[in-house]
Amino acid sequence: MSRRLRAALVLLVLVAAAGASAPSAADTAAAPQPGETAVSATAATAAAATSTTQHAGTAAATQTAGSDIRLETSLSLTPERPGEITVRLRFAPPDRVTSLTTTIDAAATVVSSQGFDRVGGARYEWDGRTATPTLTYRLPANRTSASGRFDAAATPGRTATPGQAAPSAAAATQQYLLADAGPWAIVSIPWPAAQWRYTGATVGLERRTVVDGAGVVGTRLAFLGEHRVVERTASGQTFRLVVPAAADLREQPDDVLASLASASAALRVGDRDPVVTMIAAPTSVDWAVRGLQVGEADAWVRADERLSTADNPWLHEYVHTRQSFATTNRTKWVVEGSADYYAALLTLRQDRIDFERFAANLERGSRQPYSGVVLADPETWVSGAQYLKGGLVVGVLDRRIRLASDRSHSFGSVFSALNGRDDAVTQSAFLAAVAAAGNDSVAAAADRFTTTTAAPEMWTQAEHEAAFGALPARVGYTLPEVGRVSGVARNETVRPPFLLAAGETLRLPVEVVNDGGAAGEYRVALAVDNRTVDVADGEIQPETATTVTLSHRFDEPGQYRVELRGRSYVVRVREPATPTVASVTANRSTVRPGGAVAVTATVANDAPVPAVGDLPVTVDGDRLRTESVAVAPNGSVTLRAVVAFDEPGTHRVAVGNRSTTVTVQEPTAATSTRTPGFGAVAGALAVLLCGLVGAANAKRREK
Repeated sequence: MSRRLRAALVLLVLVAAAGASAPSAADTAAAPQPGETAVSATAATAAAATSTTQHAGTAAATQTAGSDIRLETSLSLTPERPGEITVRLRFAPPDRVTSLTTTIDAAATVVSSQGFDRVGGARYEWDGRTATPTLTYRLPANRTSASGRFDAAATPGRTATPGQAAPSAAAATQQYLLADAGPWAIVSIPWPAAQWRYTGATVGLERRTVVDGAGVVGTRLAFLGEHRVVERTASGQTFRLVVPAAADLREQPDDVLASLASASAALRVGDRDPVVTMIAAPTSVDWAVRGLQVGEADAWVRADERLSTADNPWLHEYVHTRQSFATTNRTKWVVEGSADYYAALLTLRQDRIDFERFAANLERGSRQPYSGVVLADPETWVSGAQYLKGGLVVGVLDRRIRLASDRSHSFGSVFSALNGRDDAVTQSAFLAAVAAAGNDSVAAAADRFTTTTAAPEMWTQAEHEAAFGALPARVGYTLPEVGRVSGVARNETVRPPFLLAAGETLRLPVEVVNDGGAAGEYRVALAVDNRTVDVADGEIQPETATTVTLSHRFDEPGQYRVELRGRSYVVRVREPATPTVASVTANRSTVRPGGAVAVTATVANDAPVPAVGDLPVTVDGDRLRTESVAVAPNGSVTLRAVVAFDEPGTHRVAVGNRSTTVTVQEPTAATSTRTPGFGAVAGALAVLLCGLVGAANAKRREK
């Protein structure tokens, strides 16, 4: 919930209630005729009336075989009239119903009626002849923080269009709790009142809501518009995450559902609804709050909200769905206080925040202006007091109950006891539940922190672990800013985007840190173009760090996308360059027969990738051997050989396309050229070459 508009949550009851057009004083049931029974939907809803929901295009369950009145409420967008939706009520009364009236919202504008006559105000009466009477009307959909009521003049995201007036200045500054933006809408489901007379056995009212077009309905909240639904089932609950096409969801849908599933398992307080519907609200609307829970198990949360925050709105709204208790004026702080606390605690348990962030969030309740309020007296509240001081008080009671009961109970025990009550939770009932979970001393502290301005202090991490046990593992990852490339020509650090030659291997180091209080597991996967090519996993002890390295050899030229825990790197792979012989020299130009010279060849590479190739070594055109060379980017290597000559004359010694000449004087009878030890020397050169790749005489620059 928005910290700047905490008071807006008080409007939650209005949001839920305004969807039902409560009967006026004139709507009370008339005296039944002989053989008839009169009933009002206000009284019947709890007993006989039911509500079923469905996705667009699917059939809703039928619970009776014609013995009850069936009411189908169909909702549709009106893109040409932003701020309004169209509602069609279609009744199917059984033969035993002798009269039927319905009362719709006073702000509605009826556009068509079949089988209904208006009898006053927003009340319509069935003619008794039409088998399926219908009533179609336009209904203002926007609810603002200023009034909590529909405001047809305020249209979220609306600007002046041809033929339309621009919104007023007052409307432009509105902040919304529910809204119809034109192509999409988040609205409360209309709940018109109904009265009827019947003969014979009891006749109830069966309700279902559908969407005419794309949309999703929950129990009391509906989304209209293009969307996708992602679901997950856990702990007996099905979580439906509605992602509108107009929303840019900041978190991955699976991560949101995983967080909700984890919270469902951890929060053992009863009252798990079979289906929880969460809508990721598009942020083009100026929402008054970060999230809003409506009815029993429906909520919306701004699509840009994060999970890794101590005031996690996804979990805050989920906790509200687990609260089935009613409160009095003196205990209504518990609603938001417990939601705020458990949102932080569950996020801590899910390893999404550390203890410092958890503590900093709760500690705000111990400071002014929140610390000076009396939670049991709402007239003393400042905006947000029930959240901040309330959350801290719930946390302190949770810790004290755990200590007093040797961890056999917690504030969850209190929560569960409140959910089990049929009547509203009074201050004495709240204190009794605290005493039962902890002891009288904890209950006395609860009384002091709620009925006076006394504010508790935040506890330390050591105190937390003494009451809650060791903090869970908190495994984090530091992704590399640089990589290391290796091959026949180099073994060096490179920066992204990475440029490699075919046949080289890229290695990426990842630091794994566990800041938590227990051992944890880690898993790091390296993917190339969405295909996993290397994985490192294992267990890491608390308060330790380790580095794991993942690697992949790229054998084919091309451009690749490498992913490592959500981070992407670009890798470009080229064919190796061709090595170039820059010069060939001999240590002397003349020798006597039988003498030897040392021949030196400098091989260079001006390319940004390694050069790899074979260079022939020849004397007077005769190949003596072939040298395989590999040169680092923008570097050079040196080849050396000793050549001995017996035959007099001028001889050309070449390496690749470069050569030098050696003259042999004082000819002898011998006519052959010999290269004593050249093969051995040349063989050694290949070993020497590898050693020279990283030598100081290699010229290179980092790319």
